[in-house]
Amino acid sequence: MSTSMIRLVPTYPADAESVAAALGLTKGILQAEESSQSPEAELWLSADGETAAFWIADELLDVDYITVCGAEAGSLAEKIRSVIPTDDIPQLEARVTGDRDTDTLIDSVYRTAVVACTGYDPRAFSLLCRVLKDPDSMARRAALVAVSITGWREFIPALDEARGRETVEEIRDQAVRVRDALTETPEPPSPAPGASR
Repeated sequence: MSTSMIRLVPTYPADAESVAAALGLTKGILQAEESSQSPEAELWLSADGETAAFWIADELLDVDYITVCGAEAGSLAEKIRSVIPTDDIPQLEARVTGDRDTDTLIDSVYRTAVVACTGYDPRAFSLLCRVLKDPDSMARRAALVAVSITGWREFIPALDEARGRETVEEIRDQAVRVRDALTETPEPPSPAPGASR
């Protein structure tokens, strides 16, 4: 039995209990260490207990998201999407290219990282590379945070370019730190024959 993990980012604030009730999920008990860096989370389980939805309020990124994992993660994710609208990369791309409001841009960049961090996505990669070149220094800084969240080594050349053209010393230093962290990240296992990365 294989398990998978899917990240969903509700487009609008949604109530976990209402969604769980609509889908017949039961609340589970999380036993985790409390720390000031840990996001708030709720655990919701399928009737058979084989699939879980972790409803996470990440105060650091100011993004609420749902991590679905287990034997029927794909099916549960589709059911959640049928109850609440969720962001996807094309929507986030449109938001980034269409709105020059810095807060909206930063929110969209963080949402992109959360949606895409479970596996390489060329559209998300392209979107974050574009924001690394944005004229707004706050947007570039947010893009570096997002790049670090994805953990994708494919960003290393883009980070080298960003370091070379960056005029703000703190952001240039951050690009170096993110690049170094990605360099130290182990290569992911090779995909199975016929699969793509």
